[in-house]
Amino acid sequence: MNTRVFSEKIIAGILVALFFGIALYIRVVLPYDQVFVGDWIKFTGVDAYFFMRQVDSIVHNFPHLMTFDPYALYPDGSYVGIRSFFVYMIAGVAWFVGLGSPTQHVVDVVGVYFPAVLGALMVIPVFFIGKALFNRWAGVIAAGLVGILPGEFLGRSILGFTDYHVAEVLFTTITMMFLILAVKNAKEKELTFEQVKDLNWAAMAKPFVYSFLAGIFLGIYLLTWAGALLFVFIIFVYLIIQFIIDHLKNRSTDYLCFVSIVVFIIASLMFLPTSPNRMFLASLIISIVIPVVLAVLSRFMSSRDIKPVIYPVALVGLGLVSLVIFRIASPSLFQSMISRLYIFTWPTETTVYEMRPLLLPAGGFSWDVAWGNFTTGFFLSFIALGILVYSVIKQGDTDKTLFVVWSLVILAATLSMRRFAYYFVVNVALLTGYISWLVLKFSGFGRPATEYSEPLEVTKKKKKWQRKQQSVSAPAANRVYMVLGVIFIFLLVFYPNIGPLPRGEGKYTKYTIDTASAAPFAPSDAWCESLSWLRDNSSEPFDNSEFYYEFYQPPSRSESYDYPQTAYGVTAWWDYGYWITRISRRIPTSNPGTGDEGEALLFTAQNEDSANEILEDKWGSKYIIVDYLMTYGKFHAVATLSGSTPGNFYDDYYLPQDGSFRRLFYPEYYRSLVVRLYNFGGKQVVPNKSIVISYEQKITLKGQSYREITSVKDDFPSYEEAEAYISSQKSGNYKIVSPDPFTSPVPLEALEHYKLVYSSKGTVLHEMIPQVKIFEYIK
Repeated sequence: MNTRVFSEKIIAGILVALFFGIALYIRVVLPYDQVFVGDWIKFTGVDAYFFMRQVDSIVHNFPHLMTFDPYALYPDGSYVGIRSFFVYMIAGVAWFVGLGSPTQHVVDVVGVYFPAVLGALMVIPVFFIGKALFNRWAGVIAAGLVGILPGEFLGRSILGFTDYHVAEVLFTTITMMFLILAVKNAKEKELTFEQVKDLNWAAMAKPFVYSFLAGIFLGIYLLTWAGALLFVFIIFVYLIIQFIIDHLKNRSTDYLCFVSIVVFIIASLMFLPTSPNRMFLASLIISIVIPVVLAVLSRFMSSRDIKPVIYPVALVGLGLVSLVIFRIASPSLFQSMISRLYIFTWPTETTVYEMRPLLLPAGGFSWDVAWGNFTTGFFLSFIALGILVYSVIKQGDTDKTLFVVWSLVILAATLSMRRFAYYFVVNVALLTGYISWLVLKFSGFGRPATEYSEPLEVTKKKKKWQRKQQSVSAPAANRVYMVLGVIFIFLLVFYPNIGPLPRGEGKYTKYTIDTASAAPFAPSDAWCESLSWLRDNSSEPFDNSEFYYEFYQPPSRSESYDYPQTAYGVTAWWDYGYWITRISRRIPTSNPGTGDEGEALLFTAQNEDSANEILEDKWGSKYIIVDYLMTYGKFHAVATLSGSTPGNFYDDYYLPQDGSFRRLFYPEYYRSLVVRLYNFGGKQVVPNKSIVISYEQKITLKGQSYREITSVKDDFPSYEEAEAYISSQKSGNYKIVSPDPFTSPVPLEALEHYKLVYSSKGTVLHEMIPQVKIFEYIK
């Protein structure tokens, strides 16, 4: 083996191992103090508590995964709609570490470390993809970058973010790695049906093994996420494009048919027995049959010397006819499959931030989210993608075509919904690694030593001192260029992620470090202590605390779960439902998987009677939990989902005297149940004064509407006098307001059926107000 090649392999291996260690350090050490807090082990993702609830069950009932959970939702219980291989992986590791009987501590520790390890492992398949597509050093750069890029992927792969998102990315990346190797190797060996028929293993072996492994990991991906048809779609689109490219260039398409059949058959055999869903079944069958049809058609047209350009025209015609027949034969299935393309729409009217378009995060155009996810890599990837698209058009390399299609589809999904940025991180890393290598190559890397030499006869004619000076200066200059190239790539590609960058007002941001350290979705200490109090101080809903670990028999679909008389619900905003189930071992009336307008109508109810009707008749709740965010940070979502708008409860007004905007709250805000509970503890409120403002509606130069205050009268001793004043005005816009959410301008009666039973020690607003409050509903 060439010594230089051998040393390059060792150096690349050491660098990839180093990048794995750095990626693991970022994901484990930086958020560690946010996860291991006193006696608590916190999970840093909301849905992590849902998955860990399933892990709790399976480790006590191994290998049976629950299909129904009476702890998930009151008063009907809930079928477990997500049955993920991801849960089995965590439970299997915990079961192994715990020698078949893991403690709750072991389960939690395995659970919090799992996403961090999977996230760090990403550097390995990314390296091999970069090496297969471009070269070893492009793979090394991509591996280093994927481990440190901030944003959605890093945030979803830190310690405690025990959600299947990181597993999705790992399994799809490994799938694409083996698929790239399969099509590349099959193409190089010019694999044909005749060789397959003759069992020519010299030509078949590597393509078959790579295809088989791609099918295995595609099958695991299908078993992990319900939306896994995304990558079936990507591979399917690639196959159609590559069939057309190869046929137009008079190349055999047999190898594509062979690879695709192996991949999709293996994936189908793994997935369909566990989930014989009509849409998945139809999709996988189509993915197996269509490549065969395309290959046979290509062979037929080639054997008849039909012009290659007829091939894509024929495919379009056959495709349109097939779609029409499919829609007529099964309109519901057709519609279900078409509806899956919603991920490529640009939803702007949503309160779920991760569902918003990448470049329209708040309705208006902004680079902020894209920069926060990928920094300079986002822009560099477009340059690299353009180069690769040109290369594919000119040469039609099968492996690069696959990568381009993969990148373009994931880019489209990411631009539509920012959540898919955790998928696009792989493509950005690889594309940036590619463009970085081109820069390094330009600076002198990768050139053979002979490239810097000159003909021997020219060298002999030079004087001795000239030859000596040349022998020193040429390599030295080359090394300078190479060093400058490395520094340039580090500053352009790596530094924006890990180094401090200004963000205005004298502040600096280290995107990767800040993302990994924040853990914004972990429950606060106040929530942990409040739910622990509820678990220790409220009655068991099933009389037996160990019932939490039982394997439950589900009721029939037409019936509700038969709860005992001791059972009751706990009502909070639906974001907190999974926390209530797993931390307090109590039954929420809603959770992130089932949230609807019910909680919004309850918390915005303007009188106690209407609130009681919702709480008692619909849910049978015994406790209500409210926190600071529900009355302020999340109140816009509460108001919107109630069928109203935030503008009916508060609005931002421009104060011309100091040139700033200020939020002012209306009487409807203070009358809402959540504000009466949290801000005032359910007690009677008699205001000392009421404020009346007048305002004008104005338009900015950008066409945005806003309200400007024209006068303020704050000398009304009572709400009734303020109302009377507004009624006496014959023109103009007037509102009764208060600038303080804890100072009501409107009188409030004491709530008769709500008793404050716990206030958290954790506080907000300069440590003056408990962050979480628990009320008992008394009939």
